[in-house]
Amino acid sequence: MKFRFSPRISAGLLGLLFLPLCATAGQPAGPPQQSQPGSDARPAMSAKDLEIEKARIMMAEKKYDGAIQIYQEVLKQDPKNALVLNMTGIAYLNLSRYDQAKKYFERSAKADKHYSSAVNNLGMVYYHQKNFRRAIREYQRAVAIDPTLAGTHANLGFAYYNTNKLPEAAAEFQKALELQPDIFEQNNRVGTMVQDRSVANHGLFFFTMARVYGEKNDAPHCAEYLRKSLDEGYKDVGKARSDPAFKKVLNDPDVQAVLLRIAPVEGKAAASHPGA
Repeated sequence: MKFRFSPRISAGLLGLLFLPLCATAGQPAGPPQQSQPGSDARPAMSAKDLEIEKARIMMAEKKYDGAIQIYQEVLKQDPKNALVLNMTGIAYLNLSRYDQAKKYFERSAKADKHYSSAVNNLGMVYYHQKNFRRAIREYQRAVAIDPTLAGTHANLGFAYYNTNKLPEAAAEFQKALELQPDIFEQNNRVGTMVQDRSVANHGLFFFTMARVYGEKNDAPHCAEYLRKSLDEGYKDVGKARSDPAFKKVLNDPDVQAVLLRIAPVEGKAAASHPGA
């Protein structure tokens, strides 16, 4: 069962998250091409690039079978194109055809051993199959290739969470936020890396996220996640009053408003019952 978030963060926390499309798998995008002086014309795209762009548009429109057909035609001419192999895997993943997706992600990772997105996406196959321990291994491998991708750290955090490794999950969420502060608020986009944010025990998950934001001294997000944890029926929200992770935000009015929904602090309770 998927969980719902407020409109401000729901788009980034449900379904699939795609990071921006790179120029070439495993290679940084080069400087922009310069037009000839006095000309506004852009460099002409090759026939292969036009086909890849056509498939990218079909992916954005969720026409995954059509995109697969185009990608496979491209692969007939360029069978070791890591980017196209990876995108073919993403299309199969969106169709829940996990065996085919895994095959293409493995081929992509083999074609370019520095292509962390393909390894991340291989982990996502195992994540969808609820083989979280195997997903963790693949995400760790992707992080070793490129530790700067916030999405991979977030994926690893969710996999840790689903194996009840809460401190490890919180540490990965923290790394993801340090690399990309809006990682949990992004809209879905077409690109090369997949992320899924489905979890069990929503109340505990929201409280874990509240702790992460509390440690970052981000009171608005902390209060929002505490509120969601409480709304999900999590019984230990009140522990925020004594948990060191909330020390920086404990006096924030929004955080206090959530905590006062549980029960007043002891001093206020005693004041309201003189002689008790």
